[in-house]
Amino acid sequence: MNGKSFSRLESSQAIDELLSLSDRRQPPNWLLTYLDVFVLIVMLVVTLVALSTFEPDVRSNEKPTKIVIIKKTIKPAKKAEPAPVVPAEPAVAPPPAKPQQPIQVETEPTVAPEKTPIATKPAATIQTTENTPLPEQEQAAESKTEPKDEAAMQQQLHSQLQQLGLSDSINMTVTQGYAQLEIQDNILYQSSEATLTETGRSVLSKLTPLLKQAKGLIYIEGHTDNRPIKTAQFPSNWELGAARATSVLHFLASQQIDASRMRAVTYADTQPIADNATEPGRRKNRRVNIVVKMPDNTNVPYKTE
Repeated sequence: MNGKSFSRLESSQAIDELLSLSDRRQPPNWLLTYLDVFVLIVMLVVTLVALSTFEPDVRSNEKPTKIVIIKKTIKPAKKAEPAPVVPAEPAVAPPPAKPQQPIQVETEPTVAPEKTPIATKPAATIQTTENTPLPEQEQAAESKTEPKDEAAMQQQLHSQLQQLGLSDSINMTVTQGYAQLEIQDNILYQSSEATLTETGRSVLSKLTPLLKQAKGLIYIEGHTDNRPIKTAQFPSNWELGAARATSVLHFLASQQIDASRMRAVTYADTQPIADNATEPGRRKNRRVNIVVKMPDNTNVPYKTE
């Protein structure tokens, strides 16, 4: 009996141990499920990383293909520029056989006018090269001849004024092809007046033929001394100089000189030629200047009317 009871106790203890072991093994089942989820998450991350690294590889493979295409398109573009070769035009050129006839017609009349200038130009060039071999010598020759021309022109004008009886009334100077005719105010006007006297009209009428043959513009300048003037008609010397120059202009216009060529200018007392401190100096400063461009050919005498 004792042996059976002991065996029963052992079997009961073994069952209890098995039951206790099964109770102890239940908690690890939860850990297994957690591990499965963790493994799935890790695999998902790995796949995402693999996909992200795969896309740049594809793009890197595409870039070289695009670059190659661009290079291929650039090369034919450079070759296309020389492609339109000119030989295509000469292929079309043979048909225009008709325009050759008018070309011959144009060349025939042009031969005659070309011969005339060709005959004159070489002659002129030969003379210049023989006389003036260097450009510096040309400038020196021009500078030497200008004073001679001015002196000849001044001498001729002076003789012409003598013939007109104006050498005592008009002072004349020639500079750079311009003649300045200086007339004192006492010949043209009375004191502090701008109306021409009979003597002044006579002098200007004798001077008219010379002025008609002048070239370009005719400047009529009114000058005064520095003594102040203040009247109802002339508030200052500016008005007096302007009125005197204008009166000369009107008279010359009445003598059939083109008015569009004439200019009246007043300088008042700003351009004295003598000392205003003395009476002789002031008398010289009161004047009317007529500045004209003279003809280049000094050998042609002036006509008198």
